Amino acid sequence: MKKILFLSCAALLALGSCTSDLSDDGFVDKANSISFSAYTNKLRYTNGDADLAAMKTDKFGVVGYYNNNLYLGAGDKAAAQDYTNGTSWEYSDLTELKYWPAGSMDFYAYFPYAGSGDAFASSNGSGTVMTIAATSADKDVLFAYTGNQAKTDRVQLQFHHAFSKIQTLNITMPSTGTLYKSKTQVEVKGIEFVNTVTKGNVLVNNTGKASYSGANTTRSKELTDAITIKQNTPSELTNNTHDFVTSTDNAYLFATNGAETNNVIGTNKTLWDGTKASGSAGTLASGTLDASGLVFLKLKCKVWNGTNTYYVGSAAADDYGYVYIPLTGAKTSATPDVAPFLAGKRYTINIIWNDNVGYDNNGESILTPILFNVSGVDAWGDVTITITL
Repeated sequence: MKKILFLSCAALLALGSCTSDLSDDGFVDKANSISFSAYTNKLRYTNGDADLAAMKTDKFGVVGYYNNNLYLGAGDKAAAQDYTNGTSWEYSDLTELKYWPAGSMDFYAYFPYAGSGDAFASSNGSGTVMTIAATSADKDVLFAYTGNQAKTDRVQLQFHHAFSKIQTLNITMPSTGTLYKSKTQVEVKGIEFVNTVTKGNVLVNNTGKASYSGANTTRSKELTDAITIKQNTPSELTNNTHDFVTSTDNAYLFATNGAETNNVIGTNKTLWDGTKASGSAGTLASGTLDASGLVFLKLKCKVWNGTNTYYVGSAAADDYGYVYIPLTGAKTSATPDVAPFLAGKRYTINIIWNDNVGYDNNGESILTPILFNVSGVDAWGDVTITITL
């Protein structure tokens, strides 16, 4: 009995000696394990956007490659890291912990973590290394890459946003415009960001750059009750401005640009600039906006003069037409340099209906006011009549 007690005490003393060798941040000293520290390139956000605070309430997944071979993680499962101790990132499952090999490693990480559905290549020698299954259209997805990392106490992971986001879409009919003064009304039943993608797969290649593949799920929103934008008088409840998208909609989009920005290659989609000289054919005169492959805003709506003249749709309850609105371009935007939707950018779009509400499917203005100018007044022709009797 005394011998058993002696051995138990010795084991406890040995355990105490081992734990005293660990730093406050976890397994970093004699344990020689691969440990991580995560941070994002954004300040703390709310309304569903991922930031460091949000990451600490969930998990991120990471895989590591040594000599181009998968060393940390598995082909169908990354090693999950969590912040449950409140001081550092640690392995959610200690059986997944790995120790540093003799040389440097490459690491790929993503957030939020999923136990299944994601894929990781057996080698990162070339091509796609990490495939993140972004099956939700409303989630912010982060990814990180650290290459040629030598042994260190903690691998620092800089996370990037894989998507762009429509933060706000506001439509206003200002009281200074001809539409407002002429009592034009627009009843909006639905909105669609044509040729955008909201979910699919995020692909991270061996150099840490992201691109996309998968389902073409367009960002759209059908309103339960139509919203009418019109002249606002004290006797009317409808305002002349409305937010059709807010931050709580979590309207994430795949980046549309073709050039690499924020480590995201994009979808190669181009935003329509509001002119007919656009599209792959160079002009919309021989085609339509719907078939152009361009990105633009499409409104399901009615446009009428408030009495009996309809420019889009008709008086029938369910008879709506479509209005097309460009989302960039010097002709229509106060910031003409906004050519694509870039990953890691949140966009506030303010549309002002001053003299027109948008364009038809052929890129022609829907409302062109009949206006007048005076080119001159005929001069009097003087005639002198002399009568001699």
